[in-house]
Parts: sequence; structure tokens; C-alpha cells
Amino acid sequence: MSEQVVERFVDRIDAVFLPVRDLQESLEWYQKVFGFGLRWSNERMAGLAISPNCGFHLVQIPDFEPINKYTPFNFVVKNADEVRASLGQLGVEVSEIRNGEPRRFDLTDNNGNMISVIQI
Repeated sequence: MSEQVVERFVDRIDAVFLPVRDLQESLEWYQKVFGFGLRWSNERMAGLAISPNCGFHLVQIPDFEPINKYTPFNFVVKNADEVRASLGQLGVEVSEIRNGEPRRFDLTDNNGNMISVIQI
């Protein structure tokens, strides 16, 4: 079988969409817990800003089922222990720290979605 070389044509991922049960409730939760800024929103979706060129989107899904078998993306932090403690004080469900490369833990959002937090 010969290998065909394909020229790369994708520059980057523009958006990651996280499904949620209730958009407004989820927006409030992510802004309260993480301080993310709102980039835009409509009746079904919203874009949250983490930094100038980084963010993600929440999308309200009618037949919502939480992503709880894997983590769809990671939040990167400088100190996993401090962030985990702060989230715990806010009542966010967090796992134990897993040592290794990278050090990490998982959190569960207000919809039951799992997200990894990694220390880099």
C-alpha cells in the first residue's frame, strides 16, 4: 500500500462545544466559578473567553446527556493543588490529584460534564 502525502489545509480548531442542559444556568456557573468572560450568546449557544485567543462554547441540547465517561478537553493551570482547593471551597465536585505528567484532576460541572484540569 503506497502512502499518499496530503497537504495540510486546516489551520486550527476554532471552537470546542460543550453540551449543557440549560444555557443561562451554565453561563452563570462558568462565569461564577471560573470568571470566564462572555464573548457572544444567542438563545441556544454562548462563547466564553478564557484568554484573548482561547475559549470554548456552551450549547444547549434538547436531549442532553452529560459527558461523564471521558473529558472532552483540559483546562491548563499553573498550580493544580491551589485550583482544586479553590474549586472544592466553591462546592465543585473534584477528583483526587493524579500525579504524573501532567499532574491533573477532574471536575464535574453543574451539568454533570467531566473536565480535566492539568498543571503545566
